[in-house]
Amino acid sequence: MIVAVIGLVTFALIVSLLLLSLNVDTTWPWQIKAGAIVTTMLTVVMSYFAIVELLGWPTGQNLPDDMRLLAADIIEPRPSGNEDGAIYVWAKPIGDFTAQPRAYELPYNPDLHDMIIQALERSRNGIKQGVRRNPNYDQEKYGRGIGLPLNFFDIKPLKLPQKTDQRLRE
Repeated sequence: MIVAVIGLVTFALIVSLLLLSLNVDTTWPWQIKAGAIVTTMLTVVMSYFAIVELLGWPTGQNLPDDMRLLAADIIEPRPSGNEDGAIYVWAKPIGDFTAQPRAYELPYNPDLHDMIIQALERSRNGIKQGVRRNPNYDQEKYGRGIGLPLNFFDIKPLKLPQKTDQRLRE
C-alpha cells in the first residue's frame, strides 16, 4: 500500500512539473519537449499499476502462513468457454491485529472447492475458520490446479481470565 501511495505522489509531482514547464513559454528544443511528453505517458502507465494495489483487487501473491477465513467466492470453470475458473479467498493474518483483510486469487481445484464450502458452512455455524498455507505448494512451480494450497482448521475461542476486582463482582 505504501508503494502505491508513493507511486501516486510521484506521478502527481512529475505530471505537475512537466505540465508547468511545458506551459510556460520556453525556448527548449523540441527534443526536450518530446522527451517530456514520453515521460508523462510512461508515468501514466506506471501510475495504473500503483492504483491497482489501492483498488482492492485480488492478488496472486503467495498467501500468509496462517490466516482467518472471512469469506470466499468460487468461480467454476466453464467447459464451453475458455474460462479456467478461480477461487477467491478473503482472509486476514492471524496474530497481526493491525493487518487489513486481503483478497487472494487461487486456481480452481474441485477438492479445494469442497474444502472451502465446508469451511464456510462451519463458519456460518459459529466456528471461526483458520487457513494455513501448505508449505509444499508453490503455484509458480507446480502450475494451476496441482495440489492443494490451503489447509483449514477451527480457531478456538479465547478464554478470558476471571475478574478478581471486588467492585466488579458487586
